[in-house]
Amino acid sequence: LGIIFFAIFFREPPKIQTKEKK
Repeated sequence: LGIIFFAIFFREPPKIQTKEKK
């Protein structure tokens, strides 16, 4: 699960990353 989440995070733009991180 962690690997998949990381892959999506890297694939998706930084905008989504910040939203998910928050």
